[in-house]
Amino acid sequence: MLSHGRELSANQRRALLVVNGKATLAELGATVFWVSDVVATLEELLALGYIDDQALADGSIVQPADSGPSLKSRLAAIAHELLGEHAQRIIRKVEESEDTPEALEQVLTGCKKLIKLTISEEMADTFLQRGRKAIGK
Repeated sequence: MLSHGRELSANQRRALLVVNGKATLAELGATVFWVSDVVATLEELLALGYIDDQALADGSIVQPADSGPSLKSRLAAIAHELLGEHAQRIIRKVEESEDTPEALEQVLTGCKKLIKLTISEEMADTFLQRGRKAIGK
């Protein structure tokens, strides 16, 4: 990376870490919630010469058909927004669950209890309410 003569942003470094030649851009776009605008970031890395179009399994840089964030990534974003540095345990619980509204609703209930015990009841209620809205419950 040093031979390119340019420092990468934190977002670009995070994106570079997930490119493995196996995942398609659509898969990365749906699962890589910690890289803001993953498609644009990958296009930047392509233009800078850090990756080539063969680094992605589908061989192309195109916007995924469903460009909206996954349910898990929405919940992770809510946790990060509300809890800041205390969000990691909640995000881990969300990531470990199945990506179905039913499974995520159960995880939300468990996370509410954890937030209530470690932060506050008000924050727990807010997280549960916003989480349920995000998954359509």
